[in-house]
Amino acid sequence: MHLTFVQILIGALVAGIDAGRSYTGWPTMGGEWIPAAIWDGTLGWRNLFENPATVQFAHRMVGYVLAIMAVVVWMRARRSPHPVTRGAFTAMLAMVAVQIGLGILNVLHASPLSLALIHQVGAMALFVLMIRARHHARYPFETSVRGTIR
Repeated sequence: MHLTFVQILIGALVAGIDAGRSYTGWPTMGGEWIPAAIWDGTLGWRNLFENPATVQFAHRMVGYVLAIMAVVVWMRARRSPHPVTRGAFTAMLAMVAVQIGLGILNVLHASPLSLALIHQVGAMALFVLMIRARHHARYPFETSVRGTIR
C-alpha cells in the first residue's frame, strides 16, 4: 500500500513535467533499456524531479516492482478462509492489471489527456481497493460452514 502511494507521487511528477510524452516506446525507452539521458550532470539531484528520463524510468521500475508485490500479496491472500477477503484482494489484483495496461497505452500513445486522466483515476481506484483489501484482511466478516454471516 505504501509503495502504491509512492508510485502515485512519482506519477504526479511524470504528469507535472510531461515526461509521459518523452519516451513513447515500451518496454524500452527510446530503444534502450536504461536511457542514456537518465542522468544530466548539470541538474545534479534535481534529476530526480526535473529529468523526464529519470522520472519516467523510476515510474516504470516502481510499477514493475508493485506488480510483482501485488501478485505475491494476492497469492498469500487467496489462502484466506474468508471469501470477502479473497474477493477484495482479487479485485485489487485485477485493478493492478488494468493500471499496467493503461500505463502501457499511455506510453504508446504519448499520453493523450483523456487516457492520462483515466490512468490517474485508476490510480485512485487502485489505492481505494488496496485499503479495502487490507481492511478486510484485518477485520474479516465472520464465516460459517454455510457462508458469510452479516
